[in-house]
Amino acid sequence: MTEIKSTKAKRRIPFDKPIKIVILFLHFIGFSVWYGGAVIAGEVPAIFPAIAVVSGVFLVARELYKDGFVWLRVSEGVLTMVKVVLLAVASALMIYEVPLLSIVMLCGLLSSHLPEEVKERRIL
Repeated sequence: MTEIKSTKAKRRIPFDKPIKIVILFLHFIGFSVWYGGAVIAGEVPAIFPAIAVVSGVFLVARELYKDGFVWLRVSEGVLTMVKVVLLAVASALMIYEVPLLSIVMLCGLLSSHLPEEVKERRIL
């Protein structure tokens, strides 16, 4: 695995930190309610999975804008693609929703808490 060494500089987004915090907050709220409802087998209003998915799309779009498509080949991007596939499977196979959402949460924790040098290692 190699680190991202590009001659192309990362693009900057004005007010990136506050925007990221707001999107992450919405993502956390949406996924937490969705996951909690799945665990207790409760009825979850459709708005919460929608908030999780839409905010996730914004987070991916933000990374793709900053790093380009090379982001899809580094650790963080690969873990994100795994999460997307698992979420699609979880929505199709509701009987496995809790274990699949648990794996998605684990991938999310890994991708957000890995050291920067590990996050930026190319896998693909």
